[in-house]
Amino acid sequence: MMKIIYACGGKKCCANLISTPAIELQVTPPIISRWVATESPNNFRLLRTDFLVTGQSNNGGFVELDLSTDFTGDEGDAIAVYNVTDGQMYIGEVVSMTSPPTTLLTDIPWVAGMVFEYLNDNTLHGNYYFEGRLTINGAIHPLTIIASPDSFGYADLDVSGILRIVTTLGKTGDYTSLIMKEPNKSGKFTFAYRECWYNSNEAYTEEGNDWYYAEAVRSEEQGSNLYDFLATEINDAPFFNSFSQPVYFLGLPFDISYLFPVQPETSPPVEITVTIKRYSATNTLLGTTTTVVALNVLEGYINSLTIDPATIENNAAYMTAQIEAI
Repeated sequence: MMKIIYACGGKKCCANLISTPAIELQVTPPIISRWVATESPNNFRLLRTDFLVTGQSNNGGFVELDLSTDFTGDEGDAIAVYNVTDGQMYIGEVVSMTSPPTTLLTDIPWVAGMVFEYLNDNTLHGNYYFEGRLTINGAIHPLTIIASPDSFGYADLDVSGILRIVTTLGKTGDYTSLIMKEPNKSGKFTFAYRECWYNSNEAYTEEGNDWYYAEAVRSEEQGSNLYDFLATEINDAPFFNSFSQPVYFLGLPFDISYLFPVQPETSPPVEITVTIKRYSATNTLLGTTTTVVALNVLEGYINSLTIDPATIENNAAYMTAQIEAI
């Protein structure tokens, strides 16, 4: 899982994106997988930091805090402050503030060695929660995801609930073409989030990347990312199948799926070369079928590769299939 932290800047309240379901496959040049399984938790973790603390001191036995921006709350506000030294939140109230309000005196007892990082004002931002929104295949989805932060300010926005309902029963691939995309089982989305509290109307912040989903389930140990089925510049990928050697029953419809990532724009455009080889039980090559397919609109979806029974020799025992984007 990737860890991403955005600075607050001068906002009166701030949501930091801490991690996403992305997997970094290579650092330089960067190769990142943003393909996720719909049936597994897909968490975008956020951290609430209303005000950043730049310094602290002992003022008469109580904590005094210096902030990076003006404090917009009032005296008597209920606050929670994160202490880096022991990893705990300290609860208290604002006793007084300077003018301009960048230094606060609190009623939190001072302990030597305290180092504070951020302050959350639970009076100023009552009923605080995060809200996430997905734009799926270019359209904003009407349902949103909400999550209240824990005592430290962390919350996970799990987008998988929405991804599940945008997949539908039935395949698009109907065996009429060699390769067909499966828009009922896969697609693209972007993620945006915002903070909410009583009477707030904050703008959404875009996470900034295109994400791709496929109808699939992963174990907790595997995680939700489908990186091991994603072909990249550094690795080939297996077909999107539970079995390393799926069984083909001669005479019955058969196709096999794979994830097709978005390809770089080139001139001439990228083409797909499909090579299918059939072998006998003695490992003798019986025949090879090579087909070039135009890129068309296959990128960013699960694709289905159809095996035409008319191409299978009577004494064929097994076959191999290879797909290359050239």
